[in-house]
Amino acid sequence: MNLKIKHTMTEKEKVEKTIKYLNKTYGWELYKTENEFCHWDAQSANIIVELKFRKDTYPDKYLQVDKFLSLLMAADFYDRMLYYIVIDKEVSIFNLRDLKDELLKSKIHIQQAPYSTEFKDRTKKVDKYFYILEPKHKTKL
Repeated sequence: MNLKIKHTMTEKEKVEKTIKYLNKTYGWELYKTENEFCHWDAQSANIIVELKFRKDTYPDKYLQVDKFLSLLMAADFYDRMLYYIVIDKEVSIFNLRDLKDELLKSKIHIQQAPYSTEFKDRTKKVDKYFYILEPKHKTKL
């Protein structure tokens, strides 16, 4: 089963379609988080999943440092696996608990970016801090 995400879809539609794909492909039994202020997009009894949808495809994927730390604390607290999944022309899955030590010791990259992609004014930029996830970091399931 291939995952085809159209960029004309709403964020909710993208998340729901991706959850169906992951459940069918990996048998994860994920469901969408209902709280709009939740730090992740989907979960099951033993998994936390953060989804990132991208229009363009690059070999390296960016993971915001503050997002990583927040997700990591939640995964440790709830004792769950933690997957960061980037969907562009392919589905790239990263097991962040397995990558924890390596990422925490890795270089933090600083880049000017809009404060939030959810607001209309994307002209004002701030420094954002990222870890780089390389193709070698992908999880093989």
